[in-house]
Amino acid sequence: MFDINVINFKSKPKETFFAPEWNYYLFETNVDKINFNEVSKLCLKKEKEILKLPNTKIDGHTGLGNNSTTSKFQNYNVLEWKNKNVELIKQTIIDFHNAILEYFNQPLPNKLWIQCWVNILKKGQKIKPHLHNIKPNTYLGGHICVQCENTSTHYINPINQINDPEIYSSENKVGKLTMFQNNIPHYTDIHKSNIKRITLAFDLQIHKPTINKYLRII
Repeated sequence: MFDINVINFKSKPKETFFAPEWNYYLFETNVDKINFNEVSKLCLKKEKEILKLPNTKIDGHTGLGNNSTTSKFQNYNVLEWKNKNVELIKQTIIDFHNAILEYFNQPLPNKLWIQCWVNILKKGQKIKPHLHNIKPNTYLGGHICVQCENTSTHYINPINQINDPEIYSSENKVGKLTMFQNNIPHYTDIHKSNIKRITLAFDLQIHKPTINKYLRII
């Protein structure tokens, strides 16, 4: 069902007891059954409404600031919007998640929750290096490119970030769906177009969250 590009940050075999080990994954696919032009219009229509939501004073360490749709991520969930394309996006995320677990021969969880928000970048803005979770309940996160032009998202090997960072750079293309372990740091280029850059980002959890606007999808 999906043509999956698998990216793996993997260490070489240890030669000493104290040598580090790592094995991190991210996955990419392209989605073509969704009208992203309509989704972009919907996101821009919702932007003013989202910005009126209570200020959480948290922008997820993205550097986008308090006056951004990203900073309101705890107070809304895109997948609750009543729209046929949003429904398709929700089902596509579920199906891609299931395909990833099948890749590892892992059983599907009995329950799955999602928090989904929209990132809208104006000319001159960028998303700074950040990660979504490092706690024991860390699972998967991701994003879908809705509207973009000449930018990339860069993923950093979590254990190799300082002296000579290992980075995977992925060109942003409309319809590209990426899912990754939620402890992988990532950031974007500076957005230089006059057309707003729009992505839908999300976090998945297999244990019922007690905060934010998580929606159960399995």
